[in-house]
Amino acid sequence: MNNSLKIILFVCLTILLLTSIIMSSFSAEKEYKIYVVVHGGIADPFWKVCEKGALDAGALYPDLKVIYTGPAAYKLEEFMAHIEAALASNPDALVCTLTAPEAMDESLRAAIAKGLPVVAINAPDLREADKRIPVLTYVGEDSYFIGVKAAQETLARFTPKRAIFANHHPGATHIEARGNGYINTLKEKGVFAEALDITEDAVKGAEMVAAYLKAHPETDAIFCSNTMRTEAIIPRLEADGVKVGVEVKFAQMDSSPKILEYIKEGKVMFTMDQQQYLQGYLGVIFAYLNAKYGFTPPPAPVSTGPAVITVDNIPSLEELVSAGYR
Repeated sequence: MNNSLKIILFVCLTILLLTSIIMSSFSAEKEYKIYVVVHGGIADPFWKVCEKGALDAGALYPDLKVIYTGPAAYKLEEFMAHIEAALASNPDALVCTLTAPEAMDESLRAAIAKGLPVVAINAPDLREADKRIPVLTYVGEDSYFIGVKAAQETLARFTPKRAIFANHHPGATHIEARGNGYINTLKEKGVFAEALDITEDAVKGAEMVAAYLKAHPETDAIFCSNTMRTEAIIPRLEADGVKVGVEVKFAQMDSSPKILEYIKEGKVMFTMDQQQYLQGYLGVIFAYLNAKYGFTPPPAPVSTGPAVITVDNIPSLEELVSAGYR
C-alpha cells in the first residue's frame, strides 16, 4: 500500500470516527437533574419514606437523576443553604418544601421567572393566594385540616381536661398551622389547649413534655406530629410513672413500627398517615414531566392525606411500614 493510499485511508477513518462521536453526542438522551430539598432531618424516618418515594420515581426514567438533600436536623439557615445550593447547580427542576415562604420568596421567584419548574411538597405556602410563590403545584396534606381532624378524632374518644400540641419544628409555618387546627378545634369545645415548643431535639423535647406534665398534671391529651418525638416522649413519661394511654392519651401523626406497636398497646389512640412516600414520588414525577414535556400537573393541592390509622388497620400496614412505604 503506497503512502498516498495510507494517508487517504487514515483521513477517512478519522472522519468516520469523528462523525460517529458527533452523531452519538447528538443522539445521546439529555439527562434531567432534579433536586429534592426538604427541611426535616433527612435521617428522620419520616423523611426517609419521602426520600424512597422520590428515588423510586427517579428510577423509572433512564434520563432522570434525582438528588435528595436537606439539613441533618431542622434549622432554617441550613435548609435555606441547601435551597440556594440546589438553585446554583442549575437543575432542570426543583422539588422542595415551602417551609418558610417569606425567606424563600425572592430566590424561588427569581428562579421561576427564568423558567425553572418548581413543585412544592409537604409544606405549602399558606399566605394569601396573591402572595404565594408561583410553584407548579403542591403535593401534600392540608396542615390546618390535619390538626382539626386530630382534635375531632380525640373528641370522638374522650373530652380532655387540658391538651398540648407538641411542636417539634417551631417556625415552620405548616407545623404551626397543624397545631392551630388542633388547638382551635378543642377550644371550640371548651377544652384548654396550647402549643408547646419541644425543639428539634427529641431527647430535650421529651424532657420538656415531662416537665410540662409535672407543672400541669391535669394534662391528659397530647398531639405530637412526629414519630421520633413520640418514641422519645412516651418512655420518658413512663419513667415518671405516667400511665400512657390511661392518664395521658396520644394523638399521633405518621407511622413507624414503634408507633404501630404503641397503637396496639393502647398507648397511642390513632395516627394519621399523610403518605409522604407519595409526596416524594409525585413531586418528582410532576417536575420531570413538566421539565421534559411541558406537561402541566394537577392544580394545588394534590392531597396525599390524611388517612386515620387505628388498631384495626395495623395488620395491613405493618409490612408496608417496615418496607419504608408508609
